[in-house]
Amino acid sequence: MTTIPASQLVNVVPNVLNAGGNALVMNGLVLTQNTRVPIGQVLSFPNDGVSVSNFFGPSSEEAEIAAVYFNGFNNSTQKPATILFAQYASASVPAYLQGGKADQLSLAQLQALSGTLSVNVDGYVRTANAIDLSSANSFSAAAALIQTDLNSAPPQSATLTGTIAPATAAVTASIAGNVMYVTGVTSGVLVAGAALSGAGVSAGTQITDQLSGTPGGIGEYAVSIEQVVASTAVSATYGTLTVTALASGTLAVGQTLAGAGVTAGTRIVQLGSGEGLTGTYFVDETQTVASGAITASATPLDVTYDSVSGGFVITSAVVGAASSAAFATGLVAAGLFLTQATGATLSQGADGTTPAAFMAAITQLTQNWATFMTIFDPDGGSGSAQKQAFAEWVNNTNKRYAYIAWDTDITPTEGNDATSSFGNIISSANLDGTCAIYHPAGGITTPAQIAAFICGAAASIDFQQTNGRITFAFRGQDGLVAGVTTATVASNLIANGYNFYGAYATAAQQFLEFQNGTVSGEFEWLDSYINQIWLNNQLQLSLMELLQNINSVPYNAAGYELIKAACLDPINQALNFGAIRAGVTLSALQIAQINSAAGVKASDTLQLQGWYLQVKDATPQVRQARQSPPINFWYMDGESVQQIELTSTLVQ
Repeated sequence: MTTIPASQLVNVVPNVLNAGGNALVMNGLVLTQNTRVPIGQVLSFPNDGVSVSNFFGPSSEEAEIAAVYFNGFNNSTQKPATILFAQYASASVPAYLQGGKADQLSLAQLQALSGTLSVNVDGYVRTANAIDLSSANSFSAAAALIQTDLNSAPPQSATLTGTIAPATAAVTASIAGNVMYVTGVTSGVLVAGAALSGAGVSAGTQITDQLSGTPGGIGEYAVSIEQVVASTAVSATYGTLTVTALASGTLAVGQTLAGAGVTAGTRIVQLGSGEGLTGTYFVDETQTVASGAITASATPLDVTYDSVSGGFVITSAVVGAASSAAFATGLVAAGLFLTQATGATLSQGADGTTPAAFMAAITQLTQNWATFMTIFDPDGGSGSAQKQAFAEWVNNTNKRYAYIAWDTDITPTEGNDATSSFGNIISSANLDGTCAIYHPAGGITTPAQIAAFICGAAASIDFQQTNGRITFAFRGQDGLVAGVTTATVASNLIANGYNFYGAYATAAQQFLEFQNGTVSGEFEWLDSYINQIWLNNQLQLSLMELLQNINSVPYNAAGYELIKAACLDPINQALNFGAIRAGVTLSALQIAQINSAAGVKASDTLQLQGWYLQVKDATPQVRQARQSPPINFWYMDGESVQQIELTSTLVQ
């Protein structure tokens, strides 16, 4: 017998009230110059003891940093689950195709590979029509054979008539790390690819691109070799190609030139007045070439075997944004693990970057992190201009991130007002969010490891634990060696806005620990700063969940109660954890300021329960625009005892 579905009369609609969204994880982000990390990506590694060392190599700095980071702090109830890495290109870098794990092949299997291979690098397809690896007695030898075959007939891009004339520039500049600071120009203009010389300048140093300032003049430039050079006279040499006629094709940055009298390997490094056709172009080799026929071709590739990853790497010989790479095709592409399906990865070329531009790009990729550090010294051990730029970026992020900045400058150890030191500068400027750490160079424990320890300590905080709040002061990790051992140096560093890993002792006991746990800006203490990152994210998440799960939130008492209710879970969690403290006494001035801002006597409630949440009625204009009603939240941090002075009195 057929029946009528009961759902026509009674229909039950299943639904789920979710428990809330995913909270921010206090991951640490590590900036590295290791090109294994593809440009434009943030790589995530779990705390499994092998992933980081397998990727970077067991003896790499990244593996050492990860080991310290994942250990957290002594006696922590949890350890960091994840560490993030991103490549910071201080100078221009080339594109590459990183192959998958070809090392799973036996040598006999490798030697048996033969056939075609094509790869598009820098916009040019390079094809080897008859790859034959039968003579390769190693994977490195196979890489050399592949390189020879791919470069046997470089694609020709253009034929032209032109001249090349030598060009020079004379400037006053200093170099710190991979950044040259030009403060004066005597003659000429600076261009990418120009060879630099001067007192203390490393041989072979070239400009890779300009970072900021007047084009070709005063400003900051990325250079190819990391070094420290005090302000001095610097000369730049390069060539100017003038194209008077173009028989075929187009010209572009990265092409290699050939012709009568042209120095072998000469490349176009920057556009002048020409944009592919007739006009001027800058080349990296200074020379004089009379008018004649010149050809422009794709620059040869480099092919290597990487024993750490176990894959073949095809790298462009061109640096900067003009460099690009794609996955390989052809009969042997998959056999060599050079396809996406066989585990190959790509990294595109990039110009040298600046802290603000780089960090802004990172936040477009992921925001699931709280602290960041650099493995390398952004200033190459001289000054702090780049570290200041990172600190300024953090200051402009509404207290969302913390920069854990290490420094080896000894001047803040020698006096209590080292005005040129990084910590003193950011403290005086009141920049929010930077934890400046001093640690001497050359020790068993590196400065970067101390920074990694603090990033790991932040990621070890258990915000679900009752009274789980920590201070960063007094925290330590077995195996770390103190960098400060005298009271005078410790006092000087604290006065200059620095933290440090120090050795303290009583009559019979030594303590190795981080001190003083400060952060630059108005929050003063790193634990308070980290806690507010977590709490504000929790409030944001809860309010987003409210707006998504409630049909509508009205501008009336019922709607305002919904907003308050959404905030209660994060507030109660913060109370349980210790980010909010009840029973803390306010000063008379604080009482007056809070009550004035609230428009009611909020101070009593704030002192009693540790927080006060106010949702005011919105104006008609706010309602019409459907914007936020006025919402204010005050909470008591309560701070933490970090120094104890006891008066011990004997009574006779």
